[in-house]
Amino acid sequence: MKSNTRPKDKGLLSQIISSFKDKSKMDMELLIIILLMTLFGLIMVASASSITGLYRHGDSLHFLKTQAIVAVLGFIAMLIVSKIDYHIIASRQVLNPAIAITCGLMLFAAFAGQEINGARRWIGVGGFTFQPSELAKIVWIVWFGKVCASQKPKELLNFKTSWVRYGIMLLVAVVPLIMQPHKSAILLIGTVCVIIAMIGGANLKPLLLLIPVAALAFLALIFTSEYSVARLTSFMDPFQDMEGSGWQAVQSLYAIGSGGLFGKGLGKSVQKALYIPEPQNDFIFSIICEELGFIGGMLVLALFLLLIVRCVKISLEAPDKLGALIGIGVAVLITVQVIINIAVVTAMMPVTGMPLPFFSAGGTSLLFTMASMGLVLNISRKGKHKKLNENKK
Repeated sequence: MKSNTRPKDKGLLSQIISSFKDKSKMDMELLIIILLMTLFGLIMVASASSITGLYRHGDSLHFLKTQAIVAVLGFIAMLIVSKIDYHIIASRQVLNPAIAITCGLMLFAAFAGQEINGARRWIGVGGFTFQPSELAKIVWIVWFGKVCASQKPKELLNFKTSWVRYGIMLLVAVVPLIMQPHKSAILLIGTVCVIIAMIGGANLKPLLLLIPVAALAFLALIFTSEYSVARLTSFMDPFQDMEGSGWQAVQSLYAIGSGGLFGKGLGKSVQKALYIPEPQNDFIFSIICEELGFIGGMLVLALFLLLIVRCVKISLEAPDKLGALIGIGVAVLITVQVIINIAVVTAMMPVTGMPLPFFSAGGTSLLFTMASMGLVLNISRKGKHKKLNENKK
């Protein structure tokens, strides 16, 4: 496998136009899975948000309408990203401005964004809110993939040119996120980028020392926030303060437990009736389990498994190391988000505000999740193009 493949030395616009001329077929298996999950997610958002939408906005379909608009925009973004050669996306001409813009947006959110529960993570745009950390997830995957793919074996094994460099790259994202603060995004981006570096061939020995240091730093960050400490305390025993800090976890467990094997039926959730705060967002999986039961919950997990396996397969068949690392990064991003979200709604982890990809209502999350799928479809397209050329030879 080649370490990297660069597009021919042409202007950026010419390269993009050339990319759109590529007639390689799209990966239909992945596309079908994405469409099924998006449709399923829209159905569940409609159900989970009906009472909240009616209570807050006088329209039971308020959240569904917003999510549907974003789903269409996300689908368009996915198609566009799937056509633009990922080498162009990872080029300095595109990547450097993307990093600068993302950092600027995260800093703007930290100082002038909308404040919710003591955190400033959102930028208001018209009637919508934009969360820059969602963009950062994709940008840092591409950045880490680019750096690791371009490094020589000696650089990957050298501590300074590998983990020190990676640490500086992570700090560029972590500092603005600390200022917001957005601890779940720090955990997610850090985990995904470290796994990309590991798969990319970086020396694992220094990591054994760095992981405890990073864990202690993350714990220190948690204990400097009263809000985070309260969430951690309620996680230890959510039933101790059922009407306070443990409310979300307890109501989520009630929803999951009451669903049984087959659920109460679509639209018949009791816990969405203002018991679970924001049932259409981070805790939508508990509503799925309440309405569709254990079977419905397993169906969701099965779809995620199919998606992740397909992404990994495409990554393994990528035409170069850059494509493989970006594809694996997207697969890990989805995997970690699903694990954390399910752990939170089942009270196995403190509440973190981690959305469930494709399902949780929230325009930024769905938009950039679908854009990340565009990257994987792009890599698949290039892999098929390479195979076609090899067969012709």
